[in-house]
Order: sequence, then C-alpha cells, then structure tokens
Amino acid sequence: MNKKFDYTPLIRYTDYVEKKYIKPEKAGDLKEDMELFRKNGQEARKIFTQIAKSLEEKLDNFHVQKVSSWMNQAQIARPFLWVFFKREDESVEEPEFALRVFKNEKTKKVGISVEVGFIERKIGKNTLERQNKVLDLPIEPPLYYFVQYKNSKDDCKLQRIEGNITNRERLLKDMRNGLIRKVLVKYDVEEISKFNTLEDLTQEFLKGFRLLMPFYLKTKEI
Repeated sequence: MNKKFDYTPLIRYTDYVEKKYIKPEKAGDLKEDMELFRKNGQEARKIFTQIAKSLEEKLDNFHVQKVSSWMNQAQIARPFLWVFFKREDESVEEPEFALRVFKNEKTKKVGISVEVGFIERKIGKNTLERQNKVLDLPIEPPLYYFVQYKNSKDDCKLQRIEGNITNRERLLKDMRNGLIRKVLVKYDVEEISKFNTLEDLTQEFLKGFRLLMPFYLKTKEI
C-alpha cells in the first residue's frame, strides 16, 4: 500500500507570500522568526522537488530542471514554486512543460498547475512566436488560457481566460491586432491535499500532460 504523502510544508509556505526574508544573523529580535522562515522554505522546496521527481519517473524523455528557489533575488518569499521539464533535444529558449504551485484566492486551497510555457529569463528570438502557436488549436475545459496583454497597467499580470471556442476566436483577433504578448495553456490540479498518495497526484499530472501535449507539440512547429 502506498504511503500517505505529507503536503503540509508546501501548503504552509504559501502563507509567506511577499514576506521579506532577512538572514537570521542580521535579523536581531526576528532571528528565530527568520530561522523558521528559512526552514519552512527549504522544506517546501524539498516537498515540491519530490513531487516533480515522481512525475519525471513517469515521463518519457522529459527531464526535470532546477526547482525555483523559495525566495527571489530581493529575498522576498516565493511560495508559488515552479519547475520546468525539458527534453534533451530542446533548446532552453523553447516552450516547455512546467508545474507551478498556486493558491485559490477564494477557497485558500493550494494546487499545482501543469502548463505549456517558457522561462522568461531565457527568452529567445522566436520564443513568443512559438509559444503563441497554442492559439492555433481548438480548446475546451478543463484547459484554460493565461494571457499577458501588452501595455497593461501591470506588465507582469496574467489574465485567466476559460478555454472555449468564443474566447479562442477573441484571442486570435487580439493577437492579429498586436494586443497580446503571450498566451500560456494550463491545466489545474485544484487541491493537492485531497490526493492521499504521491502516485495519485502524479497520475493527475499525467492527465494534464496528455491534454496539453497537442499544444506543446504545436509550439515545436517552425
């Protein structure tokens, strides 16, 4: 019988969103708080790495890349960890599969999405053109779009848009009119804590990979 998997460290760490980390030796009265902060971040990253490795074992020719740090360069908590999966024949500039932690703002439940996306800091000349080919294919729920419009008030903000015929046609029009920078396609595993075992969760990710595979392959067309 498979052992029940403990998601607690990963779920707990999402409460640290946007909090500033200070090295304990420089934190003064906050030393103990910062030590706990670091411990929780390290444990969350460890759990997420286990989740990614479990999925890698079930994939053919996709290899897990480095898991994101638990804080960014400004030492602000990065609770919504992510990791990309890359084929050996892929350039780092190409769209890839990824897992990304999220928290539902309404329910406060922590989930992990599967997406076809790319690493912004490794963007190349043709990355956006490849990525936006996902709009060439029809789509239906449970898949959805994550869209970044150009010249928005918040250039980093991505808008969630349901995956259906009407929205696809609208996005294609917006793309032709030069209004969109990028379009991701995603599949959500809404609540990871309801999966008793890591094997059960991994099977749900594989379902997402299967649904997203046509979009991923579309990004490989030149």
